[in-house]
Amino acid sequence: MSSKSNMLGVLACLGILASTTALADEQVILQVAPDVTKEGSLGWQGYIGAKVYFDDINVRGGVGGKQIKLLAVDQAGDISAQVRDLVKQHNPVALFGTVGSAPVTKLISDKVLDNAQLPLVGPLTGSTAVANDSKNAGFVFMTRPSYATEIDKVMRQFATIGIKKMAVIYSESQTGHELLDLIKSTGAKQGQSVEIALPEPKDPAKAAALADEVMTKEHQAVLMAVPAETAAAFVKRYRQQGGAAQLVALSVVEGAQLAELAGAKFAHGTAVVQVAPSPRNDSYAVVREFTTNYRKYGPYTEEPTEAMMEGYLAAKVIVEGLKRGGGGRAALARGVSQISSYDAGGVSFGFTPASRSGAKYIELSVIDREGRIVR
Repeated sequence: MSSKSNMLGVLACLGILASTTALADEQVILQVAPDVTKEGSLGWQGYIGAKVYFDDINVRGGVGGKQIKLLAVDQAGDISAQVRDLVKQHNPVALFGTVGSAPVTKLISDKVLDNAQLPLVGPLTGSTAVANDSKNAGFVFMTRPSYATEIDKVMRQFATIGIKKMAVIYSESQTGHELLDLIKSTGAKQGQSVEIALPEPKDPAKAAALADEVMTKEHQAVLMAVPAETAAAFVKRYRQQGGAAQLVALSVVEGAQLAELAGAKFAHGTAVVQVAPSPRNDSYAVVREFTTNYRKYGPYTEEPTEAMMEGYLAAKVIVEGLKRGGGGRAALARGVSQISSYDAGGVSFGFTPASRSGAKYIELSVIDREGRIVR
């Protein structure tokens, strides 16, 4: 078989290929994210987590007698135009798992969600502007806390252990700038200051050099709001240079990937902000459930990640919305809106008219000597 045929077979097995129209006995959940069809990407991890849950639901008969079909498409060009076209082609009942703040704000400003009555559930962002935009973001349902909530927790924790001077490395994106601004404004209220803030270089090969610049300023902690690859390069170089401050990977950093890329020797002791339980933390019922289903339906070649867990939880919210509201986009949006207190297995969700974020879970964990993320 040719390599092209092989690849098509793999994509078909994952459910990434689909017919151009939804069948009468299925409900399509659409995911549009960068490189979502590329194994290992953040969007792909969210896809796998959601698919694992949907596969289990489908084996049990689906929802309302209909199977759930998860269709993942690589984001390309203007996301608003792309989603409009995909809605016409596939008639999805929901959009899921977009990555970053910018795609969500564009979909809102272009009225794509409103005009199509299309709920967006589980975007991989904690955008505070979106979370607080009850007027324009009525079809957005975030399943992770806002960045404001996240940064408040981190800075309060710093205050309790006497950390006042910080360095920040951030991505040149809407999300990166929001996190930097929140760190500065939240810290100022508690007598904490950002001594140096460095943007992620466009050349990945220069990421490690950020550590050299940070070392020139007095600091007690370094907050990282960059992709895992950049964070790992920084961590490794920083520790090699003798840097001893507390390193913190914010929720935009995939902690397990950071540990793998940097190596346990250098990543050890790095704090990780988690917005979903670690797949290894079986004290949560939802983690035990996820583990069971992942063994049945997940890719055996991949260790489960927090991003997969986040996708799994978002999928549970979607199914709960379908059960409450019934089939169809507007019905699903109504159903999710009715979730005021839903226990997904130790992790709770609840939406209100005033907030587009229905999540409260935030955990500060740490990478241990073996490279594992532990509480």
